[in-house]
Amino acid sequence: MFLKALRYITAPNSPGVNVRILLCTMQFGPGYNQGTEKYIRNLARHLSAQGCEVVVAGGNPERIVTDLAQCHDENLQIVTLPTAGWHTVRGDSITSYLSLLAKLKPDVLHMANPAHIGINILHAARELGIPYFVSVTDFWWLCPKHTLTLKSQEFCEGFADSRSCMRCIAETHPNNLIRAVSQIPSIRNGVAEILRLKNSASARADTWDNRERQLREVLIDAQRVICLSRTGQKRLKGYFDLDNCHYIPAGLAATWFEAKEIEREESDRFVVGFLGAIAPHKGLHTLGQALHELADPEIELRVAGRIVDQKYANDALGKYTFTRYMGELNESESRDFLDAVDLFVIPSNSPENQPQVLLEAAARKKPTIASNIPGCAEILPKPALFPIGDVEKLKILLCEAKRDIDVIGLPEVGLSAQSVAAHVLTEYQKSIVNRDFSEKASS
Repeated sequence: MFLKALRYITAPNSPGVNVRILLCTMQFGPGYNQGTEKYIRNLARHLSAQGCEVVVAGGNPERIVTDLAQCHDENLQIVTLPTAGWHTVRGDSITSYLSLLAKLKPDVLHMANPAHIGINILHAARELGIPYFVSVTDFWWLCPKHTLTLKSQEFCEGFADSRSCMRCIAETHPNNLIRAVSQIPSIRNGVAEILRLKNSASARADTWDNRERQLREVLIDAQRVICLSRTGQKRLKGYFDLDNCHYIPAGLAATWFEAKEIEREESDRFVVGFLGAIAPHKGLHTLGQALHELADPEIELRVAGRIVDQKYANDALGKYTFTRYMGELNESESRDFLDAVDLFVIPSNSPENQPQVLLEAAARKKPTIASNIPGCAEILPKPALFPIGDVEKLKILLCEAKRDIDVIGLPEVGLSAQSVAAHVLTEYQKSIVNRDFSEKASS
């Protein structure tokens, strides 16, 4: 076993041959095309290209059935995992996952996001002696709703306790009635308790008892906790007191670095672009309000992305008269979308763990402005940032960009998916050799 591992790690050309990798995430398959899914697809493709056997296991919480052409998963082996809701901590039973892992027999397990599916598959991997990795793609580990945003719009440091977090969820709930009654001091604790009980109603739901301890245990035992931003690394390391956090950013498919192929359509308007989930924490309403107040008919807003909250989308897309919604786009369409706008805007109002769309804008050399969330501030020049939710400052930046686009800086260009996969594979190699050393020593 040791000699096999040694040959594997020193092989110069195809170091992943005969190595089986199980990539796990909250959701995967047709119709799931957001940042975490792109991250997983890129890893899977490039690890496969280096000779690894790759299986992707993910939930299908929304039971999406869409055009397979948008998915690009034709050559990936996919296993669908049971889901128990975004807030679940444990998910399906360890016994069930022991059976799954015994069947798949992976050499390495790599978890991207345990929302919906839980962490029990990591416990099962540990019981079987399978080394596992964790990539932190958003702040689910710190916050059950992942946004880390309080009703005051200040940022939270992380999970406190079950009742406090449920009260925060109630006070920032997308349902207007729940949110409104949660502001009334005499009944807000009662509303939070009802939500807590509802969250704990099913046999597979979690009460969040010892949530922090449970998550710390699986993170500490991971071979590596891979953070996609330095902000994420700092927050995770500080909250959980981890020594195994490493910064390895997400990589982009080669298509993002190709020369532009489309011709810009003739337009007398200055085109501003938003590309991302149509959900409150992404801040489209802030951008729409700024453009509405500017009331400049020479500016057109183009929006693309999956609608998460239809009521919110109707309101946000209707704020500015000259708004054009382009629907949900696949990767090549997203590249063309960015190429066709003059200015890209990321108006998020909660911390972002270095949004992948910002890396995509950087690869296309697209001038970008963003709210000063840490994940964006890492790779954007200061003049391109505005305070979260600050419509007035955003209006000033929009006017400056329209007047002279060169005053808006470009994001730092990131890495290719191929180079990131090679880096991650090197970490896998180390874990396999360490495991085989331990096996040899104990035999």
